[in-house]
Amino acid sequence: MEAEKRDTPKSDDPYRWSDYIRPVRITVWTWKICGLYNGKPQTTRYRVYRAVFNIFLMVVYLFTLSLNVFVMQTFEQLVLYIMYIVFTEIVMALKAIVTYYKFDQLCDLYRQTLGSDFQPLDAEEEQLHRKGVASINRYLYPYLVTTNLAVASSCLYLLQDDYRLPYFPWILGIEYGPTKRLNYGVLFAYQVIGMYLHMLINVAIDVQLSYLLGMISIQLDLIGKRFRSLHTSEQFRESFVGLMNHHGKVQRMTAEIEQLFSAAYFAQFGSSGLVICASAFKTSSMFNLYELTAIQNLLYMLSMIFQMFLPCRFGNEVTRKSHLLRTSIYSSRWYEMGLQERKTLRMLLQRMNKPLTLKAFYFFNYNLQAFTTTLNMAYSLYALLQRNALKKV
Repeated sequence: MEAEKRDTPKSDDPYRWSDYIRPVRITVWTWKICGLYNGKPQTTRYRVYRAVFNIFLMVVYLFTLSLNVFVMQTFEQLVLYIMYIVFTEIVMALKAIVTYYKFDQLCDLYRQTLGSDFQPLDAEEEQLHRKGVASINRYLYPYLVTTNLAVASSCLYLLQDDYRLPYFPWILGIEYGPTKRLNYGVLFAYQVIGMYLHMLINVAIDVQLSYLLGMISIQLDLIGKRFRSLHTSEQFRESFVGLMNHHGKVQRMTAEIEQLFSAAYFAQFGSSGLVICASAFKTSSMFNLYELTAIQNLLYMLSMIFQMFLPCRFGNEVTRKSHLLRTSIYSSRWYEMGLQERKTLRMLLQRMNKPLTLKAFYFFNYNLQAFTTTLNMAYSLYALLQRNALKKV
C-alpha cells in the first residue's frame, strides 16, 4: 500500500498552471480573485465569495457608473468623463463572460500549447521556442506594469484639495467633501479597488489571447523549420503526414481562438478609437504643473494603446508566419525529390496561398493595419475636439 501511494503523484494543480509563463499564472490568480475561476470542484465558500464579488464590485459598480451618464451636463463632459470609461467597462464585462462561461475551452487551448505535438524536437527548435516565449514576455510585462500604474496613479487625486473622485462623480446620491471626509474616503477606495479589479479582468484576457497567438506563431516557426529540413523523398514521405497534422491542429486552434474572443474584441476594436481620443484630449487639456491627475490620463491612454496593439501585433505575426510557410516549403530540397513528391509540394503551395488570419466578428482584422487605422481615427477625433475647444476660448 505504501508503495502504491508513493507511485501515485498527488496533484494540487490538475491544470498544470505552474508550467506556464508568469504572465499567464498572474491571469489565473486574477480569475480566482475576481470570482471567474470556474474549475472543478468548487467549494461553497468560493461560490459565496463569487456571489458577493459580483453583487458589490460588478453589478452595483457598473449600475452606478451607468447612472452617471445622466448626471453630466454637456455632451463633451459625457464623452470625456464617462462614456469612454463605460465603453472600457463593457469590454471588461464581455471578457469576464468569456472567461467564466468558456473556462473549460480556454483551459483546453492552454493544454494544447503544452502538448507533445507542440514541443521542440532538437536544439534549433528549442532555440526558436525560447526566442518566441521571450518575445511574448517582452510585450506582456510592460503592458502589465503600465496598466497597474494607470490605476495606481488615481491615488494622485488625494494630493489635491477639491475632493474629486477618480472615475465618476456620483454614487447613489451619497454626499462627500470637506465636511464628509469619511464618505469621501470610502467612496474613493470603492472606486479605486473596483477599477483595479476590473482592470485585472480586462488585462487577463489580453494576456491570454497574446499568449495563445504567440504560441501559434512559435508552432508556425517550427513547422517552417521542419519543411526546410526536408532533403530527400524518404524524409518527405516520413514527415509529410505528421507536418500536415501539426499544421491542421494549428489551423483549428486559430479558428477556435477567433470564435472564442470574437465578441469581446469586436467591442474593443470598435471603442478603442474613442477611448484613446478621450484620454488624449483630457491629458492635453489638463497637462500643467498643478494638475497631477493628468499623469493618470496619460498612463490610461498608454494602457489603451497597448491594449489595442497586443492583439494586432500577435495576430499580425500569425498571418505573417503562416504566409512565410510557402517560402519554407520552397526552401526544401524539392529539386532532389521524386516526381510524386514534387507534385504534392506544388499542391501544398497552392493550398497555402491564403495565410491564417483572425477577425473579430468577420469585420476587424487582427493586424497592424487595424492598429494604425484606429490611431488615425483617434487622432482625427482628437483634432476635432481640440479645434472646438479653441473656438470656445
